[in-house]
Amino acid sequence: MKRLIRWTLALAVAGVAAQWNAVLFAQFVGGFKEQHATLTIKSDGSSQVVGDFTLTRTMTEQMVRAMERFQNTGEGEEPPKAPAETKPFTDDELVQKIHDMMKTSDEESGENSAENAKIQVDKDTVRIGTTRDFASLEELLKDANSIWGETGLRFENIRFETTNSQLRVTLSPFAGAQRYARMMRQQWKLTGAKTEFKMVLPGKILSSGFPTTQDDSTSISINGQKDETLDAAAKLFNEPVVITAELGGLKLDQPLESKTLQRQARRRGDAADELPVTDAGPGFVAEPVSITTTTLHLFPDGEKFFKESSMADVAQTGAVVNAKLFAPKGRTLQSVTGARILKATDDKGRAIAPRQDDNDSVTTFAYSGDSRQSSAVQIQLRLELPQPDAQSIDELSAEAIAVTAGSWKQMTLTNIQENATNELDLADVLPGAKLVVAKFNSKNGQVTVQAEIRGPKTIRQLELQAKIPGNDQFNSNSFERSFRTQAGQSTRTLMIQGYGFGENRAPDAPVAIVVRCPEDLKRERVNFKLKGLDLL
Repeated sequence: MKRLIRWTLALAVAGVAAQWNAVLFAQFVGGFKEQHATLTIKSDGSSQVVGDFTLTRTMTEQMVRAMERFQNTGEGEEPPKAPAETKPFTDDELVQKIHDMMKTSDEESGENSAENAKIQVDKDTVRIGTTRDFASLEELLKDANSIWGETGLRFENIRFETTNSQLRVTLSPFAGAQRYARMMRQQWKLTGAKTEFKMVLPGKILSSGFPTTQDDSTSISINGQKDETLDAAAKLFNEPVVITAELGGLKLDQPLESKTLQRQARRRGDAADELPVTDAGPGFVAEPVSITTTTLHLFPDGEKFFKESSMADVAQTGAVVNAKLFAPKGRTLQSVTGARILKATDDKGRAIAPRQDDNDSVTTFAYSGDSRQSSAVQIQLRLELPQPDAQSIDELSAEAIAVTAGSWKQMTLTNIQENATNELDLADVLPGAKLVVAKFNSKNGQVTVQAEIRGPKTIRQLELQAKIPGNDQFNSNSFERSFRTQAGQSTRTLMIQGYGFGENRAPDAPVAIVVRCPEDLKRERVNFKLKGLDLL
């Protein structure tokens, strides 16, 4: 909880929100004044987002002080109350404190907003400008939520495609958007806040669902004191916003969608995706864990409210079967993808159809840095709702694609604090691979490492884990932030986070990084059956 509150406060103050609710938070507390964001897409597919966020100085100082209290509070402790009288910050003090908060957020999220931020403080306001660059449209769409977070707008999906030799951009509203729009309208009117979003494309814009278009740019401006601008914003949530433009040299091999790319971004990158798929040999075992059924009943006069609420997007009827898939003895699971149901019948022999939606292909990754967690992974299988008189699912046949490793090469990097800026050779586990530690922080048993691995494309197979020698209660995990290949050289950015428990949580304990590379990788199609799943 402490970390969640600290994160929310930091986002609201920093103006580099990774989620739309940071803007909403700032509006609710009355500190939000003005916000501008410009997205520029270039002909080579790269892009840049320039943001400008303004808060009242009074509210900013209050949030900074609240942030400091939570930072100085131990886990499980109640934060101290604010003193009755506080000394105002000087301009320089406030700038430094905001910068430090942004830096803390960067260490937890893997961003680098603090490095590029421009902070201006005057008597009444605090203004923060940020610049973010993306190497490709894919990287941009993976982080689409944060772009809309800088505007107060919100879309479920952004699609880029080529149609009739033209670029077509479609911004699709999410379920329950009308209700959200009414709430945002109230807050804009209450605060008198101003928001502007501008999109600049490589070629001339031919048509746009945004109110203003000029040459290669299209935009929307919202002023809480002008009803006509609020009406224009409300229209964005009624139907998809479509923008068409000349390509201007931009090339798209296939349509790109933020919804798909964001789901992929939550996965750990896996070079084994390129391995051929073979039929699985003996040794895989599946067992059921639980089954959940969801039914929906709408009371009279409640249907309209339900459709307009955000619940309509998540409350889907059906059955979800949770199961564990175990690897053969002597092998560790790297990932399980594409889990799908082939056939299911109830206790009366009636077929139960698989549920067809965007999430029917579940991807689960095993973090095999800890062998205790890599012998099995949990997967989800989704079905339509069984008949009301069904007592059980008699048999469920399914398949999934499993990637397993037979053995590992491993090396340990020490003295990370001293060598944080040096290039470390990983040839012992993968020839041609090198590691650069871009950021390193170790405080009160918490470790954050931002690392960059360079080398052949197979660097995606490497797994990194932080360790504190002698502390068995220290645990860590890593996730991939980005991956790109250019001129035969691949670059992979990782974030490693760890936390120690117990008496050995020394603030200056040396940190080591364990690097592992799997050997004897196999990518197999596993068929399995689950029987006698009780529905009661």
